Amino acid sequence: MNIIDSFTTEGKLTGDVLGPPHTAPEPLPALPPVLPFDMDYLPSGLRPFVEDITERMQCPPDYAAVTVIAMMGAVIGTKVGIRPKLRDNWIVIPNIWAAIVGKSGFMKSPTMSACLAPLKALQALEFERFAQASKDAEDLAEIAKLETQVMKSKARKLIKEGKSRQDAAKAFEGSGDDAVPPPRRWITNNASYEALGELLVENPGGILVESDELIGLLKQLDASGQEVARSFYLTGYDGTSSYTFDRILRGKGIHIPAVCISIVGGIQPGVLAGYVRQAVSGGAGADGLLQRFGLLVYPDVDPRWEDVDRYPNRPARNAVSELVGKFAHLEPSEIGAESDDFCTTPFLRFAPDAQELFTEWRTKLEGRLRTGDEHPAIESHLSKYRKLVPALALINHLCEGGYGPVTAESLERALALSEYLESHARRVYSSATNPAMEAARAILKRLEKGSLAAPFTARDLQRKGWAGLDTSDAVQGAITLLVEYGHIVGHDEETGGRPSTIYEWRRA
Repeated sequence: MNIIDSFTTEGKLTGDVLGPPHTAPEPLPALPPVLPFDMDYLPSGLRPFVEDITERMQCPPDYAAVTVIAMMGAVIGTKVGIRPKLRDNWIVIPNIWAAIVGKSGFMKSPTMSACLAPLKALQALEFERFAQASKDAEDLAEIAKLETQVMKSKARKLIKEGKSRQDAAKAFEGSGDDAVPPPRRWITNNASYEALGELLVENPGGILVESDELIGLLKQLDASGQEVARSFYLTGYDGTSSYTFDRILRGKGIHIPAVCISIVGGIQPGVLAGYVRQAVSGGAGADGLLQRFGLLVYPDVDPRWEDVDRYPNRPARNAVSELVGKFAHLEPSEIGAESDDFCTTPFLRFAPDAQELFTEWRTKLEGRLRTGDEHPAIESHLSKYRKLVPALALINHLCEGGYGPVTAESLERALALSEYLESHARRVYSSATNPAMEAARAILKRLEKGSLAAPFTARDLQRKGWAGLDTSDAVQGAITLLVEYGHIVGHDEETGGRPSTIYEWRRA
C-alpha cells in the first residue's frame, strides 16, 4: 500500500492534497521514558563519591554510578565469584560491561575519568614501583657481572683440582634470573586482542578496558578480519572460559585459564541508534555483543545547570580508593569464600532469604523470556540479567564489607537497579524496535537544519543514504508518521508517467 492509499478515507482532503486535517503539527512521541537514578541503588560506601562527582561535573548521576560499579566489578574480577543456586556449580564473575549514552559535550569522558581516578592512581603506583625496581636491577647488573666472573674463576679452580662437574656447578648457585616481574595491570585503554591476551596471562584477575569513544571499539570488532578479536571479547564477558592463542608471536602459544574482561565507555545517541539497528537487523552485532552491556544508561539530562566550584570530597574519594586497594589484593579467605573441586575460583552463595528472593525473581524472568511477547533484541538483552543481577549483588555485598553469604539487602538493591536498567535498555533499543519513529525524528531534524530541502519526494530521501533512511520501507514508514502527525503534507503530482508524491513541510 502506498502513502496515498493509506489515507483515502481520512487523510485525503481535496483533490490530490494528502494529509490529516490538523491546523498545526502535533509533536512526535518522545523517546520511551526511563526511570531516574536513585542513590539507594548504590552501596553506602560508594554514594558520597558518586554524589560528589555528579554535583561538581553537573552531569547525570547515572554516568558516574555505572562507571564506579563497573570499576569495582573489574577489580574484584576472578578473585571471587557468586554461585546463584543453592547447590549447583554455576558461578558468576562480577566483571560487567558499562556504556553511558549522551550527546557530545555532556561530560561523559570527564565523568568517567573522575570515577576511574582511584583505580588509575593504584595503577600509577604500580608503574612507579616497576620503574624503580627496573632501575635498581640496572644498578645491580654491573655487580652481577663481577659476581659471574668470580664464579667462573671458582669453577675453573675446582675443575683443575679434579673436582666433578656437579661441584663446579655449585659455584653458580644463587645466580639465577633477576629479571623484574612486569607491573600488575588493572586497566588498559587501547590494546589489540593479542596484547590483551598477554595482559590477562600476567594478570589473571581480569582487565578493565576503558573506551572513551565506545563506537570505535564496536566498529573495530565489526570490521572484516576481526572475527577472532570479536570472539575473544565475547569469551571475556563471562569471565570463566579459557582461551589459547596458538598463533602468538615468538613461535609459542599462550593459555589463559579464565578470560575476564570488563568494559566501560561512552557513546553518542545518534551513532548508537545506527549500531543498534544494524545489530538487531542481523548485522555483525547479531551475536549479542551489544546485549552484553548490562550497565547501559541513556538518561534524561536536567536542563538546569549550576556553576559548582569547590574542592572534591576527599573523604569520599579516599573511601573508594581504600575499597579499590582492598579488592585489588583481595584474599578470598578474608571474606569467607569457599572452594570445591568443581572449579578453582573461590565463591560465595546467597543467604537463605536472599536465595529464596533470587529464585522467585529468576522464575519470573525465565517466564518472561519464554512468552515471545518481547522483541528478540529485548529478550536477548534481558537474558543477560541472569549474570548481571547476581554480579551486582556480590559487588554490593563486598562494598558494604560483607563476610560470608550475600545478603538479601544486597540482592534487593541489585534487583531495583535491574528494573531501572531495563527501562534504559528499552530506550536504547527503541531505535530498532520502533525504527519508523526514529527515522521520522531524523527527517525533522534535517528539515530544521536545512540539510533536506522541501518540497521533497520519498526518492529524494532514499538517495541521501542517511542512516535509518536507506531503504524504501524505512523512508515510507517515516513519511507515514510525519503525515499522520501533520508535519508534512503530500501532493499527488502527475508527471506523464508514474504518479509522484511531493511533500511540503509544515513548520511548527
